[in-house]
Amino acid sequence: MNETGSTADAPTGWDFEHQPRRLRTVVLVLAVVIVLVHIAWAFLLVRGDSGVTLGVADQIAFVAVGVILAGVLLTLRRIRVRAGAPGIELRGPFRNRLWRWDDIVGITFPRSSRWPRLELPGYEHTGILAIQTSDGQEAVDAMGGLRAVIQGYKPSAADPESVSDR
Repeated sequence: MNETGSTADAPTGWDFEHQPRRLRTVVLVLAVVIVLVHIAWAFLLVRGDSGVTLGVADQIAFVAVGVILAGVLLTLRRIRVRAGAPGIELRGPFRNRLWRWDDIVGITFPRSSRWPRLELPGYEHTGILAIQTSDGQEAVDAMGGLRAVIQGYKPSAADPESVSDR
């Protein structure tokens, strides 16, 4: 994979693949912090004379809750967008969704948005969470790579001007 996130020689039939770099890093750091804080609580809350008796089972529960919360947070690392012959696939924390080229009207990136939108028939849209403004130039490069792939499969959908006039 090159620095724009494109995998032009992907053997799976995908010409483009991208995941948000900053989100993946922040989520990992936050998950570690959550687990460490819960471990610290497990040890600190049994000290002192607060009038509440906490045992080993309570300590294990504190740590288990931290691990569960961190695990749920880590599902955000799954977010990605892929494009190729089958269409455009968006993967979120809990599900994948593939839109075939016939179902895609275009792709836009509204100025006030943190991520681009996949425009669908009937003036519906879905967010492409894998390309985020917080990634800076990497997001710009990823958007250019995605537009290039869309240009190859459905040229009318790659032009933001034609999409806004639909």
